[in-house]
Amino acid sequence: MRYRLPSLNALRALEAAGRRGSLSAAAKELGVSVGAISRHVTLLEEHFGRTMLRRGPAGVEPTPGCAAFLDSIGRAFDEIDMASHALASDRQRDNTLRLRFYSTFTTEWLSARLANFQELYPEIHLEFSLSIKDAEWRNDDFDMALTGMPPLGEAFRCDRLFETYFALVCAPELAERGRMAGQPWLAEQTFLMAAREGDLWTGLLQALDVPEAGALRNISFDSLSMTYQAARQGAGIALGNLFFVAGDLQNGRLALPVDRVFSVSLPHYIVTRRGRPDGPALRAFRTWLLHETAKAATELEAFLDERGLAPETLSVLPEVLV
Repeated sequence: MRYRLPSLNALRALEAAGRRGSLSAAAKELGVSVGAISRHVTLLEEHFGRTMLRRGPAGVEPTPGCAAFLDSIGRAFDEIDMASHALASDRQRDNTLRLRFYSTFTTEWLSARLANFQELYPEIHLEFSLSIKDAEWRNDDFDMALTGMPPLGEAFRCDRLFETYFALVCAPELAERGRMAGQPWLAEQTFLMAAREGDLWTGLLQALDVPEAGALRNISFDSLSMTYQAARQGAGIALGNLFFVAGDLQNGRLALPVDRVFSVSLPHYIVTRRGRPDGPALRAFRTWLLHETAKAATELEAFLDERGLAPETLSVLPEVLV
């Protein structure tokens, strides 16, 4: 039987535009011009004799009849992806894993433990793609991704890694001066803030009774990791994700100027695709990472218990903080 199918490139353009709600976003995703996306959509509209996408000032949206078609071709592309990786896995010999991880998690926590993994599995090669943004779940090509906002649906397997606790952290000398000066001292300090932390800072400082959080002296950075580096050097007070900085607290590189810890509903997950075969390399890294994060979480809980610090719930919904 010969299939009478439209152009595959046109179908990819239509699916991306409908999913992203924008011709320009689809063009960026597929690495082509906006004009090319528009021509592909027009070609399909001529092929089917009907409007596929409604154009508007805010972007595009599929017409009612096209929405079901987009779901179908999206699933078809997923099937092709799964089949392609299954075929490739039959001949793959380099044991390479492509990992789409948050930058702060990798630099502040994972990197110190990678030597242990390489000692256990010297034949496995890890390729990291680091970002402060989440993966494009359908479009990005990865074997495993880290996220605070797991994708919905049955296409992905999500393993919970750790809970999120925050506290103010700074160099030990600065923390000691703060303890001697008392609570008003906080409002006079320099705060080291990452761009995505705004709502969390506001809620935490309110909980600490620090007035006028927006008027405080601060230095802004692109990532949490940069705030931690500055805090270690005594530049001010950072907002520490305790899972990342527990080692610094235990080794005396950082200290808590205030004995208050806050729990934020933002657990982290690793994500893999159910439809792709789990080869030995992926199974080994997944098992190792789950073991190491569970061990670190237990050590953090023991540290908090030893210090008598019971996490308080902070009711904010921040962006993923990475």
